[in-house]
Order: sequence, then structure tokens, then C-alpha cells
Amino acid sequence: MKDTKVAIVTGASKGIGKAIALGFAKEGYKVCIVSRNTKLLEQTAKEIRKETNQEIIFVSADVSDLTAADNVLNTVIQKFKKIDILVNNTGGPDAGFFLSHTEEAWMSAIQHNLMSVIRFTKAVVPYMKEQKHGRIINISSTVAKEPSAVMVLSATTRAGVSAFSKSISQELAPFNITVNTICPGGVLTQRLKSLVEEASIKANITYEEQLDRSLATIPMNRFAEPEEIANVACFLAGDKSSYLTGTSIMVDGALTKSIF
Repeated sequence: MKDTKVAIVTGASKGIGKAIALGFAKEGYKVCIVSRNTKLLEQTAKEIRKETNQEIIFVSADVSDLTAADNVLNTVIQKFKKIDILVNNTGGPDAGFFLSHTEEAWMSAIQHNLMSVIRFTKAVVPYMKEQKHGRIINISSTVAKEPSAVMVLSATTRAGVSAFSKSISQELAPFNITVNTICPGGVLTQRLKSLVEEASIKANITYEEQLDRSLATIPMNRFAEPEEIANVACFLAGDKSSYLTGTSIMVDGALTKSIF
């Protein structure tokens, strides 16, 4: 009988994280979903169970909290006895230019978007090393590769995630643990809609006009659906990606221009 894989997905109550958790459940994985919003977690877990008939548990936690990673992992080990896949997915940080951000905003972004990735990865790796198998997938952004002035917090922390992933991929490769980063472009989530709305207000144009401006920068002339990011995560979590590690994959409809 094939061994059932166990996954942790953070930021999974909605958007990309929710789509990834659903994709994993469709693959037959047992999944622990993590988010701060208990009500949304309960609803998401119920929806995924109903659609897939898979075992889904949830832990309400703020990933920037120093104890979150260990608490989540302890719950998973107690319930499922192992961990095969970790998806580090976090929202934010806020948009804004360099001089507009306070020291507190910088520290919050670093804790939430970079240190959470490091802590959750550090928590699961000993188990993955022992079983000589693991998949670590970090959800980043295209701004890690092509920074935007107004997204300086995200660009800085997301680039840190890509560098961290590349560095540890070399250390973990002998243990059959892969570490890869997905860098989405525009994805049709509530966060994207909020960013478009903020930009429209600053530009003194309508939401629809700003949306058209954003779409015009994407060669495919559309935003991605969360499921399209989930499809890449499912590939990276599976056996067909066993020799792929240390990469940052742009999933952006040809938005980024750099070849490296």
C-alpha cells in the first residue's frame, strides 16, 4: 500500500494557500492548513473535506510568532506521525515607498515574510532528514527577481526567501530534500484586488482603468487563477520533480523580463 504523504500549508485559509491545500488533497495527501483566522480555517477545512474526502486538520497561528512553527509541527506529528511537504505561504507585506515605512513595518515584514519561512523550515527538516525525503516549497513573488519601488518591503523579504532557499538546497540535497520557490506574478486574489484599488486611488482613476493598466503589463493579458499556482506546487511536491531543487520558478504569464 502506498504511503500517504503529509503536508503543512501556511496562509491556507484563502487564496493561493487554499488552492494549494485543495490541490494536495486531490492528490491524496493529508494536509494541515495554517492561518490566523480560525473561522476561515474551519470553513476551508470543511470545504476541502467535502470535495476530496481527505483528512484535513487546521491550526490557528500567526506564522510570525516565535512558537508557531513548533506548535504546528507538534500537532502534525502527534496526528500523522510524520511530515513530507512544507509550503511556506504568507500574505503581505503592505505596499509603499522606502521612506514611508517605519522601523516597525520593516521588522514586521521581516518576521512575517522571511523569518517565518526560516523557522518553519528549521522545524521540519530534522524529520525529513531522518526519513531521507522531503519537499519544501516557498511561495514568493516576481518582485524578488524584478523589484518594484512601491513594493520595497515585499521585494526585500521575498528576495531573502529565494536566497535562503538556494543556500539550504545545497545542504539538504544529499538527504533527498528539495527546496524550491514559486514566484507568482499577478494572481486573482483579494490581496491583488486591494492593491489595484489602492493604486487606482493614488492615480485618481477608476478601479477598472487601473485594472486595465495592470493587465497591459502582462503579455498573456490576464491574471493567474490561484489553481494555476497550485498546479506548480503539486508538481514540486510530487515524485516527478525529484531532481529539481534550488530553483525560483516564475509563474507570471511572461511578466518578468530577466533571463536569470
